[in-house]
Amino acid sequence: MDYLILLLVAGCVLILLIVHQEIIQFGEGYNKAISQLFPKLRSVNRSMKNAITLGCVVFFGGVISHSYTQDDSWLWNGLVFAVVPPLVQLVRGRHKPPPD
Repeated sequence: MDYLILLLVAGCVLILLIVHQEIIQFGEGYNKAISQLFPKLRSVNRSMKNAITLGCVVFFGGVISHSYTQDDSWLWNGLVFAVVPPLVQLVRGRHKPPPD
């Protein structure tokens, strides 16, 4: 279970590093590699970036609460609620009315 938590946290950190390249800069080689590996994830709009960031923060909160209480329900609740904001933005983006 601990290795799964570490993998999920590492995945969240990787996603945050990809999505927020304008904030976190490691150099031109890093930006070029990310552009080639994850072109769609790098070019998401601002509202989806906010939703992904909020989801990662909620998951980090669940992990921190799990480490203090040793109760698995905090971890699972954090994982489930971390998926909600990106899903809402995804559904909202697909159901936009066509411009008049």
